[in-house]
This record gives sequence, structure tokens and C-alpha cells, in this order.
Amino acid sequence: MNDYERIARVIRYVDAHHAEQPRLSALAREAGLSMFHFHRLFSAWAGVTPKNFLQWLTFSRAQGLLRNGKSVLGAALEAGLSGPAVCTIFA
Repeated sequence: MNDYERIARVIRYVDAHHAEQPRLSALAREAGLSMFHFHRLFSAWAGVTPKNFLQWLTFSRAQGLLRNGKSVLGAALEAGLSGPAVCTIFA
């Protein structure tokens, strides 16, 4: 598996499991790399760190849920956040 395929696989994994807020160790395991190597490779290919990508995806999902009429608490929990405080930014 080449580097492009590894990162694409992890991006699909994060997209499918964003609500679980997977840790760097789980993402590195998904890529079959050490955490250090995975972090460097992901940042180089995606242009952002794995954490920043997960945050962007989580907030984007919460924002979409709020726009579709979901309650602040419901959007926060469905997006994988621990509570509604962060969602009030988008309300």
C-alpha cells in the first residue's frame, strides 16, 4: 500500500467514525504505522494534522445538524462532542 492509499484509508475511517473521536493511536494503527510516522505522513499529504482534520470534520457535522434543526445538545452528541458548549458557536 502506498502513502496516498494509507492516508485515503484513514480519511475514510475518520469520516465513518468521527463521532467516536478516534485517538491518534487508532488512526496510526489503521494506517499500519507508528504514531510519529503517521502524524508526519498525514500532515504532509492532508495539509493539516490528524487532530485538526478531526476537529474540522466534527464541527462541520455539528454545524450541518444545527442548520437542519437539530437541538444544540442533540447536534453536539451526534457529532461526537462531549457537550453542547462548543455547538453554541454555530447556533
